[in-house]
Amino acid sequence: MFIILSRPNSTIDDLNLLDALLKNYDRRALPTSHLGTPTEVRCEMYIRSFGSINPSTMDYEVDLYLRQKWLDERLKKPEMSKPLDLNDPKLVQRIWKPEVFFANAKHAEFQYVTVPNVLVRITPSGHLLYMLR
Repeated sequence: MFIILSRPNSTIDDLNLLDALLKNYDRRALPTSHLGTPTEVRCEMYIRSFGSINPSTMDYEVDLYLRQKWLDERLKKPEMSKPLDLNDPKLVQRIWKPEVFFANAKHAEFQYVTVPNVLVRITPSGHLLYMLR
């Protein structure tokens, strides 16, 4: 679970900043579509637990954290004083994110307790960190 602690005034400032960043933002377009090149996404997986293997089917369960990093120059805002953290699913939906799949998975799901367990961090340079479990 990701928990973000902040002062009430900074939350309002963050929302105003996010509105300004996303005013003309199209989440359907790749961050590098204007360059005609693929968007490079770096992925990291941290295995939290690895369940027992069923010898007859070779099935097993893995609980992991998935971190993805990329640059989206459309979200570059050098005047930001600090990274902007988003953990509200409605805000996270407004940003382009890579499509994730595990090629040989029989079943996969993201952790969802009361809300999806995700966090997006936007830096002043336009680098994004997307974390999910």
